Amino acid sequence: MALALSHIGAAGFAHAVLAPQRSMAMVRSSLQMSVETMEGAGPETANKVFDPLGLATFGGEETLAFFRHAEIKHGRVAMAAMVGFLFHINHIHFPGMLSPTFGVSFEQLSNMGPFEAWNAVPLLGQIQFLWTIAGLEHASECLNPAGHYTKGGTPGDLKFLKNYYVGLGTKKLTAEQLAEKRISELKNGRLAMIGVASICAAIAVPGSVPFLANAPLLTGPAFALPFGTF
Repeated sequence: MALALSHIGAAGFAHAVLAPQRSMAMVRSSLQMSVETMEGAGPETANKVFDPLGLATFGGEETLAFFRHAEIKHGRVAMAAMVGFLFHINHIHFPGMLSPTFGVSFEQLSNMGPFEAWNAVPLLGQIQFLWTIAGLEHASECLNPAGHYTKGGTPGDLKFLKNYYVGLGTKKLTAEQLAEKRISELKNGRLAMIGVASICAAIAVPGSVPFLANAPLLTGPAFALPFGTF
């Protein structure tokens, strides 16, 4: 009797110990399957999802959706930043004054380093930039009629903002063409993020990016706070 009870107790203890392990294994398996089906894998990463730190195992489907939304969003910001930077270093700018009150012209800004130019923008101009960014952030987080991206919505979805998600003319594209456009956006966004990081590194540590060594307009601070130099 005692022997039987001891076996039952041991079996119960083993089940209590092993059950969480099985549960965690099932969660990891489920997450891995979700990661493997995500868009963005290609020949650059040997047709596999590049996740050397195992970030995909941090949480559930909502966490994965958050990570993907953050990747798309930061990629879009980086692409816009790189386009602006290319305009800047080629001295392509609006004519006239940015602020007649403070005597700041667009030409003056085009002759400064990237973050020097930002610091030279008057406070009210900086607030306009940040207010626009805050509006887009609020819209993507709170106003999508299809639902939040962690609650059944699509990460990166901004179609409700007049086709802002993938641009004009998308209604004429097939499902395959739209999928190709989404992958292009992901990859170009990743490349742009690397480009922005390279510019910041080249300014902070001269010579750290050989391709950008001695670039004439990579001057001034390497970072900036919203309302001042970092």
